[in-house]
Amino acid sequence: MKLSLDSLTVTDTEPVDLIRGAKSAGFDLVSLWVQPPPIFPLQLVTPAKAKACAAALAETGIGVGALEVFVLGSAEAIKSYRPALELGARLGGKTASAININNANPVELSELFAQFAELAREYGLGVTLEPLAMFETATLAQARDIIRGSRVDAGIVLDAFHLVRKGGTAADVRAIEPGLIRYIQLCDGAASVTHEQMHYEASYERLYPGDGAFPLVEIFSNVPTDVTWGIEAPSRRRAAQGMSAEMQAREAMTAMRRVIDQIPAARKSLGR
Repeated sequence: MKLSLDSLTVTDTEPVDLIRGAKSAGFDLVSLWVQPPPIFPLQLVTPAKAKACAAALAETGIGVGALEVFVLGSAEAIKSYRPALELGARLGGKTASAININNANPVELSELFAQFAELAREYGLGVTLEPLAMFETATLAQARDIIRGSRVDAGIVLDAFHLVRKGGTAADVRAIEPGLIRYIQLCDGAASVTHEQMHYEASYERLYPGDGAFPLVEIFSNVPTDVTWGIEAPSRRRAAQGMSAEMQAREAMTAMRRVIDQIPAARKSLGR
């Protein structure tokens, strides 16, 4: 299991500080936001920041896992992703993460995803598709069907936030064939929020694993342990209190371990 400090977790932070924070907290990887527009402006890895990022990665030994985030909007949009994919691959990225916001046509989406995968493959990158609770591709099953339709070797990002907020359960996770879930993102949250609150929560103020009501151990006892497990838990509150990226990363790791360490016993009790 590789552990990743995903970029949203440290909110509006320079990528170099994300990398150094990950090292200090004991993470193996980071995700990098390489495709504009970013949710937090400082996070975007631009060509001007690439040299400093490469130096920080070399100095710390931290790897780059996911490259974020690519919207399956149109064939023209996908062509425009070439510079970001090239930059991310040059920094050592392994996979490019795609999302779908407002396209409700699964046939078109499968074709767009196939085009995205082909472009990413030129740079040696794998691809994943992440369902987002607030938008058109919202469930694991929808993401699975798009990947099947694309006929490419790709995986799903399973984000605890989007699964729970869409009403998903451990049963929905079990329904996805083994090997298709290839990236895990941990966070936590209150038992319920309004739709308006959910949009804010997703990008700006999630809870750390173990601090909320999500049934994380139950959900994640059903997923592979030999893939990357990231934490995506933005906390503007911590940043506003003056916590550095390093301090946030250490708290995030402690919270992540609090959940992960319970999973082996849970898997054993389920006979897995």
